[in-house]
Amino acid sequence: PLYLEAFRLERDCDLPERALVIVDEGLKEIPRYGPLWFGAFRICEGIDIQNGDLHLPRTFNYIDRAIKSISRELIWKVQMEAAQALERAAHIAINNEPIKAVGDLLTETRRRFGKTIFSCPENLCWKVWLAAGRMELSAGKFDEARRLFLKSFSVVPTKGRPSVLLECVRLEEFVGNIDLAKAILCKTRTEAKADWKVWLQSVSMEVRSGNRELAISLAQKGLMEHSGTGRLWATLIQLRQEDGEEQQTKALKKALHAVPKSGEVWCEAARIYLNPFSPSFDVDVSSCYLDFATKFTPQYGDSFLEALRQEMVKAIISSSVHVKDTAANLQDCPEKDVLRKIVQVFDNAAGTLITDKRSKLEVDEVIGKLDTTKLELRCSNADPNYGKLWFHSRSRPSDTARKVLEQAKQVIWNDLRDYSFIYVLATMRQETIKYCKTSNMNVNVPSLTELLNKTAWKEDNLLKRISKADFVTGFSEVNGEVDLQSLSLFDRRKFLFGSDLLLTWKPLN
Repeated sequence: PLYLEAFRLERDCDLPERALVIVDEGLKEIPRYGPLWFGAFRICEGIDIQNGDLHLPRTFNYIDRAIKSISRELIWKVQMEAAQALERAAHIAINNEPIKAVGDLLTETRRRFGKTIFSCPENLCWKVWLAAGRMELSAGKFDEARRLFLKSFSVVPTKGRPSVLLECVRLEEFVGNIDLAKAILCKTRTEAKADWKVWLQSVSMEVRSGNRELAISLAQKGLMEHSGTGRLWATLIQLRQEDGEEQQTKALKKALHAVPKSGEVWCEAARIYLNPFSPSFDVDVSSCYLDFATKFTPQYGDSFLEALRQEMVKAIISSSVHVKDTAANLQDCPEKDVLRKIVQVFDNAAGTLITDKRSKLEVDEVIGKLDTTKLELRCSNADPNYGKLWFHSRSRPSDTARKVLEQAKQVIWNDLRDYSFIYVLATMRQETIKYCKTSNMNVNVPSLTELLNKTAWKEDNLLKRISKADFVTGFSEVNGEVDLQSLSLFDRRKFLFGSDLLLTWKPLN
């Protein structure tokens, strides 16, 4: 364990070569110790891919050594890691050169899966059949994938049957057989309603199908069976966004009463206060809620990414002269003229922020100087392993928490180049409300949408395509609807199969 902890420290600091030195020293002492071997595989795969060596020479050097040294009961897992590493390398090769035949590139992967089956304990073979089926999906061999999934279902222990059925649901949705996928889900809910993941998958599928009301109904039914499941509550809170803040807050209060220590629920609370179109928009309150979220459920990566957005938005707001001058611009204005003056102030600010090219340069300057080292350290220590935004930001399973956070920062940064002015205007509205209260003015400040519609910029193309739904999470590209069938096989597979923990890499024990 001492060598493993030292390895983790170097890995989390993005020092892979030093991490490998520690692995080698540890393996000299305990050559059968599995966690060090698996840590080496992950580090080496990242190095090989970064160097463009898609045959993974360093990775397979360690894999071949591990097969000779590791405990016999772990050999199947080594072969499984080898097969999945080869598959990921094949995907990268296809992405680099689309003219290559994916079936040919996966030949060695299939051979490794065969070796995995021969060395795998009988009670775990079902996982190997599932992994092999997923591989065939990305190769476009749907019938072969079905055959392998069926094989998995025939050998899975009773406890694992719901997991295999959910894989079958994803498979049918992958190929576009939505009705069959829903039929399997309906059967699974009847037979395995004790598994909360069945309900979460049912809700997610209806959301992707555009059936929000049915998704809400299924979430509520699922919560009757699993009232202590934070992820179901968080999904329901997000689904209520279209019903207005009152309904969303009502769902949030129920959730916090049922699961007061759910990081997913506290993250959704923070998202409400981070949405600039929300009447409750408040960056400081969101910071408090995200602190709860990261402490209660540190393995939920989305909370750290939203905390990153919060820090970036706060830095932009703090540097904005428009926010600082809001109260001063309203100074000495009679109460009867305040509303007109507010609209005038917003009109001037919107015009400058939308048309002045320096605004984007100022955003770059502010974020470029932003120190996020404390957040990076907290995230690295937590080592999150799931979350929709987290998986979206992770390009490879070998990516460290710091790497994922770095990639997410670039996504949020790009969004803020276009939309930072919305956060600034929302904060100006907040400052206006504070000014009216402290001045004892009985003024009902309009919502941000109403204020924008009163300005001369209401017909601007940028404003016309922005809505509250674009800020439900910190990634605008994730907030919109996705047409699965328009995605490539690889992207479709990542979307449907890349956000679960059944076969993905987990933190080392």
